[in-house]
Amino acid sequence: MGSPVFDSLGYTGGMRRGYTTGSCAAAAAKGAAMMLFSRETVSSVSITLPGGQGITLPLEECSFSGATARCAVRKDSGDDPDGTDGMLIFARARRIENSGVRISGGPGIGRITRKGLPVQPGEWAINPGPRRMIETEVGSVMPPGQGVEITISAPEGEKRAKNTWNPRLGIEGGISILGTTGIVEPKSTAAYLSSIDLYISSAVAFDSSRPGAVFLVPGYVGEQCLRERFQVPGELVVRIGDHVGHALTSCVSAGAAEVFLYGHVGKWAKVAAGLFNTNCEFGDARLETLAACAGAEGATKEQIREILSLPLAEEAVLLLRKWNLSSVFSLVAERTHMRCSLLLGGTVPLGVGVLSLEGEVLGSFPAAGKEIRTWTELPSSE
Repeated sequence: MGSPVFDSLGYTGGMRRGYTTGSCAAAAAKGAAMMLFSRETVSSVSITLPGGQGITLPLEECSFSGATARCAVRKDSGDDPDGTDGMLIFARARRIENSGVRISGGPGIGRITRKGLPVQPGEWAINPGPRRMIETEVGSVMPPGQGVEITISAPEGEKRAKNTWNPRLGIEGGISILGTTGIVEPKSTAAYLSSIDLYISSAVAFDSSRPGAVFLVPGYVGEQCLRERFQVPGELVVRIGDHVGHALTSCVSAGAAEVFLYGHVGKWAKVAAGLFNTNCEFGDARLETLAACAGAEGATKEQIREILSLPLAEEAVLLLRKWNLSSVFSLVAERTHMRCSLLLGGTVPLGVGVLSLEGEVLGSFPAAGKEIRTWTELPSSE
């Protein structure tokens, strides 16, 4: 039997949608304001999402304390559980002299410490969309001419935030109140791409000795190499998964001065073949690319055929080294650089590093020799 909340949100691909921390905060704020002015507890509230859809959310832990009222909404991410799933988002309402709605954060809500995010440094991590929702919902139940201060808090927020990207983004002390649509789309590619955009904007704005530099990695291999081999600050490293093309264009939109791509040879072999989404459903040209580059570097017909017969790109690494054809890796880096530069119209200098599964730099373009010890020395070119 379905929940009325999730039935109203609907399903996608047979999976439940959920609601964001922003929706929780707006509903809790409305409930607390209703309680403040009526002096009666409220069991549930209805709010309107930014897209115009209405949902009704249950309230928990309703209470009064002197001249304040407080209640909570439990976050439910549907079938896309995240670091905030199941936690209580509280709102406390207090009358103030000035008319209107004033919003602040409390325990468990993070504070912004760096530029590049939708909220300015020093402010509570309550994004503009949820802030507007809170103002609208509270304003709809407030008597004319009255004023109220809404304080959003999350008792588990500081602990839960350690398992999110907030520390890397410079958001300290708790979670963020987020949500553009108010709805969590299960396994949403759009949400993932939006998060990549956010991390890239934060990296571009980070105050480093190489302003505007961004380091894109498909996953752990690239990140580990950059941080351990070249001491790249974690704030500049963005995991992009399969979404190479989207991340590159996002870097341009964010005003990146330089972009470096460091990842496994198998990933970049796909990009060298022109595949900017490296998920297998879009194609797989890893061995074909490695075989072609090997041929260009002098491999025999038999060696090329052996590469094509392999099940894994990593196995080709061993063979190419055995055959003294390690120059193939730099050619893969050069072709990857060329493809990415063409995609961006040569607007941003690029640097590419091709890695083994152990994070060893097999090849690069422009060439980054072993004498380079730190990230500030890594070369890039258009």
